[in-house]
Amino acid sequence: GYRPIVDAFRVFAKTDDRLYTDASLNGAPVGEFICPSTGKPCSCGSEAIGKEDTVEKKMACGYKYEPLSYSDNDGSTYTNKELIFPPDLVSRKLTYLKLSGFGGLKWYRPLQLQHVLDLKARYPDAKLVVGNTEIGIEMRLKGFQYQVLVCVAYVPELNKLSVKDDGLEIGAAVRLSELLKVFRKVTKERAAHEVSSCNAFIEQIKWFAGTQIKNVASVGGNICTASPISDLNPLWIVAGAKFQIIDCKGNIRMTAAEKFFLGYRKVDLASDEILLSIFLPWTRPFEFVKEFKQAHRRDDDIAIVNAGMRVYLEEKNEKWVVSDASLAYGGVAPLSISAVETKKFLIAKTWNHELLQGALKVLEKDIVLKENAPG
Repeated sequence: GYRPIVDAFRVFAKTDDRLYTDASLNGAPVGEFICPSTGKPCSCGSEAIGKEDTVEKKMACGYKYEPLSYSDNDGSTYTNKELIFPPDLVSRKLTYLKLSGFGGLKWYRPLQLQHVLDLKARYPDAKLVVGNTEIGIEMRLKGFQYQVLVCVAYVPELNKLSVKDDGLEIGAAVRLSELLKVFRKVTKERAAHEVSSCNAFIEQIKWFAGTQIKNVASVGGNICTASPISDLNPLWIVAGAKFQIIDCKGNIRMTAAEKFFLGYRKVDLASDEILLSIFLPWTRPFEFVKEFKQAHRRDDDIAIVNAGMRVYLEEKNEKWVVSDASLAYGGVAPLSISAVETKKFLIAKTWNHELLQGALKVLEKDIVLKENAPG
């Protein structure tokens, strides 16, 4: 995010005015070298390499900082000046933290799942935080008050990413950028028919948010926030994802994504439960999943309406027939909802343009838009 700003200032730091003026048209002869030290024509960069002192002069004056053309001003030639993440922070050992703030605010950073469950048992109303991209906004801009915050970003059990024979298991604290990497990896390694859902997620995450947000925002945080315009929740629903939920006593249950969202920002989680992981099954041959998002602008904007769509086709009497289907929409209701009647209409019918037109008519009655619905 900051690299374009740095690169922009580098242009102004150069002494070769030809980069941003018409001096080359009426100034120095074409092909003459402009010394970056003085800004005036010189021969240090054009002399033939021969003598040892000439080589040293060339390196010192013109070689390393030779003027660049417009197309080169993208920072790619500055690899020796690349800003790196501090190594000391990379190698720093994490520790359990407990901090206290104003008004009795408590902030915890547990490093084990059991510690998270113990804190949840002690503070049922505690908010779990990973990237703080939602709760931070609520507290700073919306005036929400949370007395206990539990940072679960570094709990190993919540950061697992496992590729299995029947699908992907994704820890609730996995960052969206990490998930995107895994999706791209499996699309290259697995059979093409297995990764239709993964391809849909790749496209949706691409326009989800800026890179900085995706680097810290978690999968589970986006799910449990249950925003009615979440870009990913309609896809979890249609892809047949299952959510693994654990309570403070260690009991685990599974629930389908379709049944997890109960109302406006309300999900099927008790006060003593947390989302542990998400299981995304591979798609079958002739099963296709597709994403959709409409926003005011393409990059880094919330959706007006979004959708996840899945169809499973079977060949019968030389025609493709819909064996199963699923449609889910966001931005049309207080929560991401499935178009149940449209699904019923599609099943067992021949896949063609007539079916599409009929489905659109059923969808109009299936998804009733209220006047204040953004989508």
